[in-house]
Amino acid sequence: MQQRYLFPLFFLAAVAVFRVILHFVDKNRIKDEIEAKGGRVVAITWNPFGRGWFFEKNERHYRVAYTDRSGAALSTTCKTSLFSGVYWADGPTLPEPAPRIIPRYSCSGCGYALNAEWQACPNCGKARGLV
Repeated sequence: MQQRYLFPLFFLAAVAVFRVILHFVDKNRIKDEIEAKGGRVVAITWNPFGRGWFFEKNERHYRVAYTDRSGAALSTTCKTSLFSGVYWADGPTLPEPAPRIIPRYSCSGCGYALNAEWQACPNCGKARGLV
């Protein structure tokens, strides 16, 4: 009689342990994605009834609070599963920084970025007085 109840209890315990392990794997995956874009995670909480939960199978939903690289506090939801990446419900919220182009040479008269082969500034016409 006692052995008949042992297997279901063992099965439920194994499922619970597996779900806890997946939770920590998901949190690390979400944290890595935010930090790769220059953000910092404040909190990650499981959200079982997150956006789009009704028809999804084998996916877990999370509410994520974080600060972006500019220091703005943001909050959004995402979903993830064992063999897929992180999908953000509200789209990408971490803006990519604008590329900074620092000219190697600039005109001493107007500050226009110059090509190394130019002998005069095309903006003001000043001869090669480079800074």
